[in-house]
Amino acid sequence: MRGPLDRVVHLLDVFFKGVALSAGVAVIATVAVISYGVLAREALHLSDVWVTEVTTYLMAYMTFVGTAALAWQSRHLKIDVLGHHLNDGGRRVLAAFSTLVMSAVAVVIAVLAAQFWWDAYTSVERSWGMFSFPLWIPYLCLVAGALLLSLVQLVRLATIVFARRELARDLSVDELVLGRDK
Repeated sequence: MRGPLDRVVHLLDVFFKGVALSAGVAVIATVAVISYGVLAREALHLSDVWVTEVTTYLMAYMTFVGTAALAWQSRHLKIDVLGHHLNDGGRRVLAAFSTLVMSAVAVVIAVLAAQFWWDAYTSVERSWGMFSFPLWIPYLCLVAGALLLSLVQLVRLATIVFARRELARDLSVDELVLGRDK
């Protein structure tokens, strides 16, 4: 895993730290918007018709784009049932197989998301809320998240498949798949 793949992994580390930070900012913005909505509605008796629309878009960003960052940082939910019963070679094959399946699922989701986005773009659908945004704009979160998740899984697969034997001996399968510092 030396050379170009190492550089790609390093660039993705930096990129996904920024993505995770932006998702964190979206969480803080969501809390602020909802807090304003509660205060405006209950204490000041003001209308807050835009709060639901804005929080929906922020949650779409956090969910779909944040998923890829969590997957890259290996902070997603996973259950290791078979790995404890296999040797290192078996764990590596299992890791490659599960990453291949996840890659295929992520690519299918990305293709379907792109078709969904394109339909919203060509039909000029607009949101129901106060801002009446063209819906292709928030749907980009789904497309971007699915494409980023596909990228994450394909790089993980390349890391497993193309790791040098010397490196594979020095690292555990978890370190090989997830990275040393993840």
